Amino acid sequence: MRRSSFSGRTKGLAFFTAIFTLTLLISTMAWAAPPALVGQAAVLMDPETGAVLAAQNPDERLPMASTTKIMTALLALERGHLSDKITISREAAGQEGSSMYTSAGETYTLEELLYGLLLNSGNDAAWAIAEHIAGSVPAFVTLMNERARELGAVNTHFANPSGLPDPAHYSTARDLALIAKAAVARPDFRRLVATKAQEVPWPAKGEKRLLINHNRLLWRYDGADGVKTGYTNEARQCLVASATRGGQRFLAVVLKSEGNSIWTDAERLLDYGFANFITRSLVRPGEAFGTVPVKGGESESVAVQAQTGLAVTVPKEKSDRIERSLKLTDQLAAPVAAGREVGEVVFTLGGEELGRVPLVAAADVARPVRRNWWFWVLVALGVYTLGYLVVSWDLRRRRQRVRWKRAVARYRDRE
Repeated sequence: MRRSSFSGRTKGLAFFTAIFTLTLLISTMAWAAPPALVGQAAVLMDPETGAVLAAQNPDERLPMASTTKIMTALLALERGHLSDKITISREAAGQEGSSMYTSAGETYTLEELLYGLLLNSGNDAAWAIAEHIAGSVPAFVTLMNERARELGAVNTHFANPSGLPDPAHYSTARDLALIAKAAVARPDFRRLVATKAQEVPWPAKGEKRLLINHNRLLWRYDGADGVKTGYTNEARQCLVASATRGGQRFLAVVLKSEGNSIWTDAERLLDYGFANFITRSLVRPGEAFGTVPVKGGESESVAVQAQTGLAVTVPKEKSDRIERSLKLTDQLAAPVAAGREVGEVVFTLGGEELGRVPLVAAADVARPVRRNWWFWVLVALGVYTLGYLVVSWDLRRRRQRVRWKRAVARYRDRE
């Protein structure tokens, strides 16, 4: 049965369509309300900035089915090579659930298995990849959990690389968005999940087989380019979706939706993002921000640059009202080392801070030696030493002259 919107007609429908808790960088501004969904938990995120633009039960721990495979693929790409040759084990070939239909003893490249993993949602591919990357599935699961913590996915715990049901296997909408954010930052991952169909070998039959991506949004939503579907009886319909239009990308995560509502839920979230928000790059790393005077340096000033970049996601209607406040040190005293913090630039919108970036010296500015007290001490010691040497030399010369005259006089007396 398809449930499409919040209507209050039944308690069951009301349960699935709780109103979103909106999480934004700018909490005091008003714009169109987030859409009502059938899914139990959801998040809309800008993967460039990490801004969560809409959220419903974002931190509720739920089974996530085959969206698990996003982490499996991420680790495979980070630790393996697409050309790696992988022989399918009996355990991998015997995995239950969705499959790319491998047989024990067959050999595939890692890239071919990743297509089977991400398009066909192959549990056999997940197991084979885990064995190849870590030597065993338990060792790979350990890597999955370690990587989740590194990404800030603190409410996630993996028990297998495929997403098969397990009480110890769960995640949240927010955590899956964080994991997908790391994954879509990789061009190789983006290429794989945006593929609608791909031929791979089928050694058991001596021919090729066509894998069709389970993500229907690739056909039905403008700009859709990923990421991964999932379904089990426990998890229900799950989806991590990505779409890009005009260089703007959004990630929509929906957990525990029903039937075809998984697609409309994701579409409504993405529509909401494209209609209401835009990402603005406010500062580029190394961007110039004038100069600061330097007292007692070999140069009178030093160039200032941004230490890092800054991009923010803001409501479209407010994007031209971002204000910038530059705070720089009045004057520096030499020596100045490149990278020394000399100020900051702060960005605000409607009185709310969007972010700040440290400003640093772009080059070294040395202090001239003559401006150091010890230089003049050395000069004085040098002059004293030179004078002493000159006087000593003159005295020795005079003494030698006197001795010479006496020697000459004695010689004459003998004659």
